[in-house]
Parts: sequence; C-alpha cells; structure tokens
Amino acid sequence: MKFKGEVAVVTGAGSGVGLASVHLFLEAGCRVVATARRQDQLKMLGAISSPSVLPVELDVTSPEGWQRTVAATLDRFGAIDILFNNAGITERAEILETSLAFWERVIRTNLTSVFLGCKSVIPAMLKSGSGAIVNHASINAIQGNVNLVAYCASKGGVAAMTRALALDYATRGIRVNCICSAAIDTPMTRDYLTTVDGLEGARASIIKKHPIGRMATAEEIASVAVFLASREASYMTGTSIPVDGGRSIR
Repeated sequence: MKFKGEVAVVTGAGSGVGLASVHLFLEAGCRVVATARRQDQLKMLGAISSPSVLPVELDVTSPEGWQRTVAATLDRFGAIDILFNNAGITERAEILETSLAFWERVIRTNLTSVFLGCKSVIPAMLKSGSGAIVNHASINAIQGNVNLVAYCASKGGVAAMTRALALDYATRGIRVNCICSAAIDTPMTRDYLTTVDGLEGARASIIKKHPIGRMATAEEIASVAVFLASREASYMTGTSIPVDGGRSIR
C-alpha cells in the first residue's frame, strides 16, 4: 500500500491505534496531521523527526477545533485526502447507572465527534474530487455487550453513519468505511484493567472471548485503517469490517 503524498488527518493520534496509524501512514508515503488533546501527547508527536507530520491540538467534540484543524491542514499541505476518525472513550455502566451527563459525554466523544470530523473535511475532499474516510467503531457496533449501553449506542451510530455517508458520496469520489475492532492492547485497555479486582483474571477473561487467543496490537488495527484509505480498497465503501480475532463469530 503506497501513497503519493496524500494528506491524512488522524484523530486520537497521541497513543494506541492513533499513534500507530501515524507511523504507518508516514511509512506508506502520506503526509499526516496528527491531532491530540493533551499537551504531553502533542509534544511527543512534535518529536517525530519528519517534515511530513503536523501535530495539531484538537478537542474532537469542538466545531471550532475542527475548523482550526482543517484550516491548519490546508495552510500547511493544501489538501485533505484521508480522515481517520479514531478518537474515542470507553466508559462502562448499565442503563440504571447511566446519568444523562454520562450518556451525553460518551455520545459526544464517540459519535458527535465523527459527525463533526466528516462534516469538516468533506468540503475539501469534494473540491479535489476524491477522499477516503475511515471511522473507528467497535465490535460493539454490531453485537451487544454488558454494562456498555452508552458505548454500544455510540459505536452503533458510527457504523450507521458510515453507511449513510457512503451512499451520499459514492458518486462523488468519497469512500467511507469503518473498523469494528475488539480488544486492543493499548494504554486505554491497560488503564481499564488497573481499575478492576483481579487484574490478571480480568485480562484472561477478555482474551478468552477472542478465538485467536489474544488481544490485537495497535499496529494490527492501524494497518486496516491504512488499507481502507488506500487505492487497494478503491471498490470498498459503506463497510463495517470486524477486526476482532474471531470474536464476532462466537
């Protein structure tokens, strides 16, 4: 999968899948706008020794933040060819423990952010006549899970939005697909495991759900995002791809 200087905007680029995808897009020949909200992550992204990387501070729930990000991207690179909506949160609660504030925070971060990202970059893609959007959903977009009512709703919305956008722009050169990942060995997952009793037991329980017998690496998910953005996936749009070690077939 080789690119010819295409410009990719990656959200949640400060760690995990986002950071892995920054490196993979770079290796494949892209110029990358790597967005993050935290200053320590932006400093780390700024240390990547490549003129093809532009770190940008972005709260993905902010319309003004997206406007600034698009403006900075166009000012530096002149185009937006790829958007990887990767940023998101996982917060757990059943519905009786889910306050309205909790619900709105999860929906805003996981679903509204994808809406804002797509709405912000599509005009630039239409101007150039092509584009590829990859949304990071979850295996919970296509199957249920316990104590994740808000999260499942948000990720199900991402998959549904992906299909709708794909239909809207199929004849205008823009492809839209989403990744439905299962457990990934990232800082977010490790942080969660530190909050539960019996850390090793919890980790083993998560792994047991995956027929392949382990969690994904961040690079394995990022490589699918790069593929979906590439010319090799030029006949794919509106798809929700399980990248889940077989979890969805159980």
